[in-house]
Amino acid sequence: VFASNDLMAMGLMAALRDKLIWGIIAMSIVTVFLSVFSGSAAIIEQSQFILAYMAGGLRVIILLGLCLFTVFYVRRSFDARDVEFLLTRPISRLSFVLSHVAGLSILSFVAGVALSLVVGGMAVHYGTETSVILWCLGVTFEFIIMANIAFFFAMVLSSPVTAGMATFGFYVLARLMGQLLAIVNKTPIPSDWHDYAMNSLSYVMGIISLIIPRFDLMAQTSWLIYGGGVVSDWVFIFIQGIVFLSLVCVAAWVDLRRRQF
Repeated sequence: VFASNDLMAMGLMAALRDKLIWGIIAMSIVTVFLSVFSGSAAIIEQSQFILAYMAGGLRVIILLGLCLFTVFYVRRSFDARDVEFLLTRPISRLSFVLSHVAGLSILSFVAGVALSLVVGGMAVHYGTETSVILWCLGVTFEFIIMANIAFFFAMVLSSPVTAGMATFGFYVLARLMGQLLAIVNKTPIPSDWHDYAMNSLSYVMGIISLIIPRFDLMAQTSWLIYGGGVVSDWVFIFIQGIVFLSLVCVAAWVDLRRRQF
């Protein structure tokens, strides 16, 4: 237990050492000012434009910071042989994975709370009728999932650049999954080789959609502007977040078990 707590503390201390928090705060301040400045040029619905632009910008900036920190922290630990040293202590490989997942989840939760305070404060200031709590909850789960996805790719891939690109590619695919599935559902009846190829790709995308989280449904921008969040959205966010986080933990543990140090 103490070794696991030490691992979580090491990850959180590394975030402070790398100035991750200060970098996110600085970029968030710039994003807020840019959003207000850009929104002032809107002819109608200025407050809605500012809120949507600011929320989207903060979402991407914080996500980039969390993923990049995770990738380089994990790869630095492998290159410095810190992982081999930690595994010589009385700690199992499962505890090693769970400790890092817990530490990254705590860090992502803190980032989600900070984002919620900024976006919620701006929403109250502009008096926009929103489902801001539901949106912030979805983004917080998105941060937790993506930080642990970055942990998994950094464990599997030896290059931090490759791991970072794989992480961001996964995120883009998860955000576009809704549009891709809409294309799949409208594939034509095959009449030539092109239609058969499209149908084959449709089957492939259908299989991929079973293991890719639907980030386009977890935090919809329309909730910030028009509201409309219902109980089923809360249930979907919780179930998808917990299930996919469990899959990431299992995959990282299996990969670590196969390694020979």
